[in-house]
Amino acid sequence: MASMSARKVIFTVGFLVLFFSFVGCEDTSQQKDVTVTELHELLQNEDIIVLDVRTPQEIADGKITSTALEADFFEENFIEQATAKIPKDTDVYVYCRGGNRSAKAVIKLRELGYDKTHNVEGGIKAWMAEGYKLEKP
Repeated sequence: MASMSARKVIFTVGFLVLFFSFVGCEDTSQQKDVTVTELHELLQNEDIIVLDVRTPQEIADGKITSTALEADFFEENFIEQATAKIPKDTDVYVYCRGGNRSAKAVIKLRELGYDKTHNVEGGIKAWMAEGYKLEKP
């Protein structure tokens, strides 16, 4: 009987080790975030896709880039709006006013296979705090 119990323990431990080696314990949700400084550099040097998830009223005050795509996070059909505009296989930089909505949007989009989405930390508030200019929509 003791050997049967020992086998169960060894099997359970082995299973858990194998499970966690595949699943991992690392939180990767923050690994794809970018700072506004990094975004500014990318905008200067590359043709990138930027998604603004603020409301139309907020957007009217200006955007990080006039070419930013728009999908209002608070709209019931936000996911449909966003996924209709962005490709799955291209990096997309998502921002809002302060970084909260965009972080949630990135999580939702990654769950749908949009693995190349990046949250812009601090949003447009951090952009302006760095002294970067806004563009008219």
